[in-house]
Amino acid sequence: MTESVERERWGYTRQDIERCWLFEPRGCFIAEIQHKPAGHVFTINYGKTGWVGLLIVNPEQRGNGIGTILMQTAISYLQKTGVETIRLEAVEKAVPLYKRLGFREEFASLRFSKQIKQKEKRQSERSKGREIVNIQENDMDNVAKFDSKHFGASRLGVLRSLYADQPQNCFIASEKRKISGYILGRKIQNAHWIGPWVCENPETAEKLLCACIDSITAPEEEKELKLGMPILNTDGIRLVKKLGFQLTSRSIRMVWGKPKYKGHITKIYGIGGPEKG
Repeated sequence: MTESVERERWGYTRQDIERCWLFEPRGCFIAEIQHKPAGHVFTINYGKTGWVGLLIVNPEQRGNGIGTILMQTAISYLQKTGVETIRLEAVEKAVPLYKRLGFREEFASLRFSKQIKQKEKRQSERSKGREIVNIQENDMDNVAKFDSKHFGASRLGVLRSLYADQPQNCFIASEKRKISGYILGRKIQNAHWIGPWVCENPETAEKLLCACIDSITAPEEEKELKLGMPILNTDGIRLVKKLGFQLTSRSIRMVWGKPKYKGHITKIYGIGGPEKG
């Protein structure tokens, strides 16, 4: 599976793939032809809502309906576990397949990146008026509660796993002892991914992003930062462009079933990843 994901140049590490399997081991499926892997798909169950990602069919097997069978299997599995609403992020060329399966377009999901050539010192800016500190393990329950009202479902297990990767790159913002935002940063293949990143206002979002950048970069290193953001978050788009991020690509957020559990999209400054929301 690692080879197929690397071939697509999506930036996932082996650890990313293993994590997705651990989230939902019974909801990850491989298609085989003559006992050889031909494709795979992964799912995550967040209760009444689920997510589908990492749908890949080997190039030599494409056009034979394998993607359709994998997706039908994934949808059926999530339905059996009580999921009412399924979401995914589709590259443009895959949209027709998902539409045939009953998915509908919701909005575009943008990808941004930035090269960091030296450490960006913003300590005085980000600490003013708000408390920005590293997340601690005992904060995660409260972070997940804050996240759930904006994401639309509880994803405590996912957040704990992502936090455990590189806790030094994860920050929380609070005002009067109340959470107003958080950000998780982690290393992916040849870059760092920013997200999930959820905030109640753009001022907090900027301070969190600066804290995360400070923790990731060092004076002698050059880093590429990547993130995904819903096009509906206009404040977030203005923010990352102001800080020098460039738009690199986009995908399409799609939904199957009841169009519920949307959360507050305008508070999502960075998605966890296209395979898990």
